[in-house]
Formats: sequence, C-alpha cells, structure tokens
Amino acid sequence: MIGLGPMPPGGVPAGQTVAARGPRLTERHVLTLGLAMAAAFVAGAAFLAGWLAIQGGGGQWAIIHLALAGGATVAIGAFMPHFAVTLAGTNPSPAAQRIAVLTALALAGAGVVAGVSLRLPPLSAAAGALVIAGLAGVTLHTFAPMRQPLARRHPVVGAAYGVALAELALGVMFGTLAAMGNQAVLGAWAQLRPAHAWLTLFGAMSLTIAATLVYLAPTVLGARVRASWALGLMVAGIGIGPILAAAGFAFDARFLVVVGMAGTVLGGAGQVGYLIETFVRRGPFTSEHDWRRVAAGHLLAGAGWFAVASAIALDELLAGRDLTGWSVGLLALPLVAGWVMQELVGSWTHLVPSVTPGDADLHARQRRVLAVGSWSRLVAWNSGLLAAWAGAALEIATLATAGGIVLLAAVATSVVLMGRALTIGRY
Repeated sequence: MIGLGPMPPGGVPAGQTVAARGPRLTERHVLTLGLAMAAAFVAGAAFLAGWLAIQGGGGQWAIIHLALAGGATVAIGAFMPHFAVTLAGTNPSPAAQRIAVLTALALAGAGVVAGVSLRLPPLSAAAGALVIAGLAGVTLHTFAPMRQPLARRHPVVGAAYGVALAELALGVMFGTLAAMGNQAVLGAWAQLRPAHAWLTLFGAMSLTIAATLVYLAPTVLGARVRASWALGLMVAGIGIGPILAAAGFAFDARFLVVVGMAGTVLGGAGQVGYLIETFVRRGPFTSEHDWRRVAAGHLLAGAGWFAVASAIALDELLAGRDLTGWSVGLLALPLVAGWVMQELVGSWTHLVPSVTPGDADLHARQRRVLAVGSWSRLVAWNSGLLAAWAGAALEIATLATAGGIVLLAAVATSVVLMGRALTIGRY
C-alpha cells in the first residue's frame, strides 16, 4: 500500500519516463481510481447508516457489506498488487488489466449488496462469481511479478497475502451459496455464518491489514522495519487464529473455536505491541505534523479496536455463548468502523500524496487538505464510536444516537477531504 525501495510507485526505473513505457495510463492512475472507488463505498455506507438511523434503524448487513465487500475489497484489489510489486522491485501488471479487475470488484461489491437487499438470487450469484473472478485477477497481479527472477523476496508478506486471498474467496463462496438459496449451505448456515465472518472479517481483511502494516507503519512513522516477537505474534496469530476459529464453527468444535479466537487475540496484542514499538522509534519529523498525525493516529487506534473486539469475542465464548447462530452483533461497530475503516482512512491519508499523479507542489497541497482538523477528527471518530457502541450495548438510545452522529460526521469529513485531495488541481 505504499511505495518503498529504489523504485518509485508504478515501477518505473529511475531515469526512464512514463512516456517511454508506451501506455498512457500508469500505476499511479490505477491507484487513484482504487482510492476513489473505496472512498465511494465508504461514503455510501455512511450515507446509508445516517438515512437508516433517521428511519428508525435496521440495514446493518447492507452497511457492513458496503464497507467490506465494497470499499475494503476494492482497496485490497488496488494496493495488494502495488505493495507486492514495490517490495519485489519489479514492474506492475498493465494498467488496463488492473483497472479491469478493480471495475469487476466494484461492480461485484455493489451487486452483492443489491442482490441480497432486493432478494434477487440471480444477481447475488452473478455478483459472487464476479468477486471470485476479481480476486483471481488480484492474485495474478500480486504474485506473478513477485516470481520474476530478479524480484526481491518477502516470503512472510507474500504468504500472508496468499492466505488472505484464499480466506476471502472461501468466505465469499459460502455467502454467495447462501444468498442463492443453496439448501446444503442454508441447512448448515448456523455453523457457516460465523465461519463466513471469521474467514472474511477477522481473517482475510485483518490479515491483509496486518501484513501491510509490517511496512506501512514504519514508513508512516519514519522508522526502520525491525523484526521482533510482537511482529511474529501479530502475523502468526492473525494468520492462523481465524482459520482455526472458522473451522471450529463449521465442524461444531468448541475447543477449536476457543483456540482460534485465543490465537487471534494474541495476534491483535502482538499488532498493538509492534505498532507501539514502531511509534517509540519514530523519526524526528520537523514539518507537516497534522498530516502525519491523521495517518498514524488512525492506524494506531484501529489496531486497538481490533484487539479489544477480538478479546470480547473470546470472553463471550468462554462465558458460555453458543456456537450455533453466533454472529458478529455489536462487535461490528469496533471491527468495521474502528478497525477496517480507520485503517483504510489512515492508509489513504498517507498514500494519496505519495502514489497519485502530480508534482511536488500538488502533493504538498494534498497533504494540507488531508491534515485539516487532525486532532478533532481523530477524537470525534473514536469517541463517537465508543459512545455509539456503549449506548447500543447498554440500550441507551440517546447515547447511541449521539455517538453515531459524531462518528458519521467524522467519517463523512474524511471522505470529503479525500475526494478534495484527489481532485485538487484537476477540477
């Protein structure tokens, strides 16, 4: 999700111009499109959440899947191949192919939400198939350049990305078959629904973020990547734990679910430890502190929400919660708004001025736009989320509503500022 190493974003060697490569579209344009699509889905989720709150609630499934099946999946499609190629020091796949994959993922994400919300099984089936086809394209564009003879090897990140894509494809398959009305899947849906959640949200999405933070967090904070026990615990726990938990749910094996959840909790703790250790070693930046604060603040806070949500899921299970019919429930708030969406906003805050087209002056203007209200946005996002979550859990409607309004305002502001940063100097 970030340009590193001797090759600039897009894989153009030093001294060679974009024009010399031939195609007009470059990797920078692909990443800009991916950012815009992801932000559009986040905006759609925020708008739907606000509208449904006015109408009296409901629609949580659509909100979650707009953010995840839409925004997060498109972001994975845009930046997983870019990050892998940048680490490997090779050239990316042709921009036209990359854009085709992003378009497929965006259409599929919208189709998934529309198909289930409108109860149109054929649309759900087509959208699910398109998601899997898009993920196949992401896999090709991620791993083909990494297998080139002169590519630099990063086996841990490569393995994590491979596992995440497999988890996501399997989780999508379960969800698609259920939406289509497949009797075998529906008959076991009480076990497969939690398996679906642990494969996609706790598994694929979280592992992708964790693997990316291995390099993204030190880059944002101006520190070197350093191996540590926390880093190993993060990758192993988030990489293996959700798979074990999903298998335990699918086969009704409580002990396996407990082991998987415990591994995920350890992974979340390792991630927090890795980010704190990296923060302690942060570079002595002398300028643009507000812009850096937004990016680093969201990345650090998001990891905290994931650790808390994972621990609560384990605690509930140890307290006797049934496996059958397990659902994310109120944990959707910290996992989606606190974890995935915050990591997405923190990432795009750093990436927009780093990987999109434009000269140094334009990128400086983008940083100023993205830095607006740095402290107030971070405080509003996380305090609003805490109030909304506590209010919902304690059934205090006033607190939940007030927190939700503050959270939605923070999300909407971040989306608007990102849209402005992408269009500055162009419109």
